[in-house]
Parts: sequence; structure tokens; C-alpha cells
Amino acid sequence: MKKIISVTLISCFFVGCSVQKKRKELDNVFYCFNNGVRTLPNAPEGFDAQASLIKKVGFDGISGHISEDYFQRRASLDKVGIAMPEIYWGMTLTDEGEITYKEEIKEIIKDALNRDLLVALFLNAKRFMDHKTEGDKLFAEGIRELADFAAPYHVKVAIYPHVNNYCEESAHSIEMVKLIDRDNVGVIFNTCHLLKVEGEEGWEEKALATLPYLDMVSINGSDSGNTREMGWDRLIQPLGEGTFDTYKLVKLLKDNGYDGKFGLQCYNIKQDCEVALGKSMKTWRSYQEKYAAGE
Repeated sequence: MKKIISVTLISCFFVGCSVQKKRKELDNVFYCFNNGVRTLPNAPEGFDAQASLIKKVGFDGISGHISEDYFQRRASLDKVGIAMPEIYWGMTLTDEGEITYKEEIKEIIKDALNRDLLVALFLNAKRFMDHKTEGDKLFAEGIRELADFAAPYHVKVAIYPHVNNYCEESAHSIEMVKLIDRDNVGVIFNTCHLLKVEGEEGWEEKALATLPYLDMVSINGSDSGNTREMGWDRLIQPLGEGTFDTYKLVKLLKDNGYDGKFGLQCYNIKQDCEVALGKSMKTWRSYQEKYAAGE
């Protein structure tokens, strides 16, 4: 009898472990965009103080930015043990058809060996805005060159759709990635810019279309409705505010296999820095609880 009970208990134990392993978890990297500690009211001054705040609030890291010293930002993050999951960088196609970008990114890529860094690439081009078939081919050459340089360092590059830039729409970013044809080049689903440029209708299908190429999702609170006509004060709010169902977006992607990064967009938020970031993290924790509960 004891042996039977023991076997039963052991079986139950392993069944229990199996159930635990199958428990749904929203365990993706969740980090704060650089503007969360650079532009919000009462943001702390200096890289060290900013890194300490991000650590205190509970984010996995903070992004780098083309406008600041990468190595100082990286050192501040290393001190408190959090990551730089992404760095925001630009690439320009000149009127003469030449690709230019700040070459410092190559030294950054070298330093980022095995750090899981994503280069979020925004694209500028004036003359080619109405000639995108030609522009895409020229950009593809430049992005391939950068991606091939980055590949040995295990650094990825992803196209960042942005209003009034060369690549504004999600579908265009996918077309470009297909043309570029590199394993370490993908796309970013940029929620607030999609709502501004393309409107709210059909966002679910557009989000799912990015999945085979998706490396990062930019999220924040936002309002629903005629989003094309809204200002950034309504399209970018702390996570959990606004009427757009951001959790539905997160759940949709996660349910369909997305295991990449989520970045918190904070541009132009007028709330106190620590308060706004704290609200956003509290909302993310609630998302994790809802997802684990199967909601």
C-alpha cells in the first residue's frame, strides 16, 4: 500500500510540475524608452540617477539614443544591473542617392557583443518620399551593409515606422525587410505611430502580419476613435490610461507566439516622471496577472 501511495504521490508531483510549466506567462522583456527619463517633468538628472530610477520602478532596462553618449549610458546601467535592450538610431538617403548614418553605431555594435541589443532604425529621405520603389532598393543596400556588420556580434536591426519619416506604415516596413532579406533584420510594431498614420481600424490584422519579422513592440496608453486627428497628448499616455485596449494588443501577440521585447513610449507625457513610470509598471504587472489567469 505504501508503495502504491508513494507512486501516486510521485505521479501527482510530476503532473503538478507539468501543469506549472504550462502556466501562461507574460515574461517578455519590458523596458522604458529613453524619453521616459529625459523629457518627463521632474526626471532625474544624470545617467546614474536615471538608471537607479528605472531599476527602482522595476523595468528590465532603458533604451539608448542617437543623441547621447552610449558608453556613459551603458556604464550607468551596468552599475545597477539592468539592460539596454534597444538603441534608437537614424539612417538617411540623400537626394543624391547615398546612404549616410552616424558611424559610431559600429563601435556600439562591437561593444554590444552578446548583449541582445536591437538597433531601432528610423529612416529619412526627402527626394525619395514619392519614389519608394527606388528608395527601398537604396535603403536595402545600406541596411544590409549594417546588418552584415552587426551579425557576428549578435546584434539585430529593426525598422522603426515613424510619422513623417520615409517608412511610416507597418506594411511598408515588412516589404522592406523582405527586400533586405537578412536574418538579423526585422520590424517594430509602433503602436502610437500606427494609430496616428494609419488609424485604429484593422490594427489587429496589421499586428499579426508583423509577427514573422517582429523584434520589438512599442506600447503606451492611448485613446480610441479618430486617432489620425488626435495629438500626441492623447496618443501617448502612461500605460493603463486612455481608451485603446493595449492589453488586447499585448495578449494577441503573445498568444500567437511573440516572445520579443516590449518598449514603453513616453514622448511628451506631462506627468511627473516617477509617477508616470510607476503607473505604467503597475499596469504591466496587472497585464502579467491577467495573462497568467487566462483573461
